[in-house]
Amino acid sequence: MNVLINLLLFLLPILSSLWIAQSFDPLASYQPLQVIDGAALYKKQLTNGNEAFLQVIDLRKMHIDQIIGEVDNMGEKQGKYYQGEGGHYSPFFKNKLFSKVAEEYQQLYANNVFSIINCSFFEQYQPSTQLSFPIKLNGVVISGGNNPYGPVKEPKDKYYRNIRLKALVWDDNQAYITNYDPTSGAPLNEKAVKNAIVTYQYSDHPAKVLAQNQVNKYQVMGTLNKDGVKGDELLLIVTANQTTLDEAADLLRKLGVKGDIITVDGGRSTYLFNPQSGNIIVPQMSNLQANPTFRDLPHYLGFRKKSKNQIAPKIFLSQPAGKVVANKDQPYLILWRDNFDGDVSIRLYYEKKLIQNISPHTASDGIHQWIPRIPVKEGYFIRVSSLQDRNIFAELEF
Repeated sequence: MNVLINLLLFLLPILSSLWIAQSFDPLASYQPLQVIDGAALYKKQLTNGNEAFLQVIDLRKMHIDQIIGEVDNMGEKQGKYYQGEGGHYSPFFKNKLFSKVAEEYQQLYANNVFSIINCSFFEQYQPSTQLSFPIKLNGVVISGGNNPYGPVKEPKDKYYRNIRLKALVWDDNQAYITNYDPTSGAPLNEKAVKNAIVTYQYSDHPAKVLAQNQVNKYQVMGTLNKDGVKGDELLLIVTANQTTLDEAADLLRKLGVKGDIITVDGGRSTYLFNPQSGNIIVPQMSNLQANPTFRDLPHYLGFRKKSKNQIAPKIFLSQPAGKVVANKDQPYLILWRDNFDGDVSIRLYYEKKLIQNISPHTASDGIHQWIPRIPVKEGYFIRVSSLQDRNIFAELEF
C-alpha cells in the first residue's frame, strides 16, 4: 500500500501538469478572423477598448516576401552597422504607398495572399529613405543600416553605444532570432542565411528605454516550436493599436514564446492588411503640416501560401522617387517583383539599342547586384524580362 501511495504522490504532479496543459488554451481569449492551412489571424480585446491582432505563420506552408521600394541612391559607404561603421552601402529606398503595395501584391499572388505588415524602421521622412538597420534579401545584404540609436561610437544616447541588436532569420522551414554582430555582420554574412532583418529587442526600443515605456502602436515578433522537431517553425506577430511594449511582448510570452522577442516599425506608420478583413490598421496622416506623413513606407513583409494558383505572370519595377544614380565601378541594386519561377534576363538599353547584357539569365528572386563598367547616361534604361516570354518585362529608366 505504501508503495502505491508513494507512486501516486510521484505521479500526481506530472498528471496535474498534463491536465493543465491540455485544458489551458492560450488562444481561448482570441477571436479568429481568418484561419487557413498554414496561417491564422486572431483579434484580442485589451483593456480600455484597445485591441491586439495576432498572426501565427507556419513557415513550412507559408512564404515571406520582403517588399522594398526602388533604389534612389546607393548611399555608398554610409552603412554603419554592417561589418563596421561606414563599411557598407545603405541605399535610399522609395517610400511606397501602403494601398499600392497591397494592390500589387494581390495582383501578383491573388488568393494566396494572407497578410501584409510594415517592417523596417526608418529615420528620414522624404520621398525616399535609408533603413535604420541592415537587412538581407534573397542572399544579398541590401542595407547596412543608418540609425543614430544604434551601436555606433557617438549615438544620440549613450545607452545605445553598446546595444546588442537582434536578427530575425528565416527560410522555408523555420525562423530564429539571434544576436547581430556589427563587427562581422553575423549572421547576415553567412552564406546559408538568405533572408534576415536586424532590429531591436523589444526592451531596447527607444520608446521603452527613453520614453518610459509609452503607450503606442507596436508590432512584436517571436518564434515558437509546436511540432516537437528541432527548429521553430512558427512565427508569431502581435500588432497592438494602443499598448506598451511590455504588454505586447507579454502577449507572446503567454502564447508560449520563450526566446527573444523583437519589435519592428510601429507608431503612426503601423500597417496590418488581410484580404478577408481589409485594412485592419493603416498608417496615419499627420494633422500638423510641419510633421511628416506615414502612409508611404520603404519596407513591408508579405505573407502568402506556397501553393500556386494559375496567375498570369507579371513583373513590377516602378520608378524611384528621384533621379536614379548608378555610378561606374560602384555597386547598384536592381530590385523587382514577379510571380514566376523561371529565370529572367537583365539588359541595359538606350532607346532600342542594346548597350550591355547585364545578366543573360538570373533567378527570378527580385534582386541583382550590378556593377556598371561603363558610365550610365541619362536616357538609358534597364529591362528585366522573363526568359520564357520576352513580352513579360518591366523597365527602369535612368
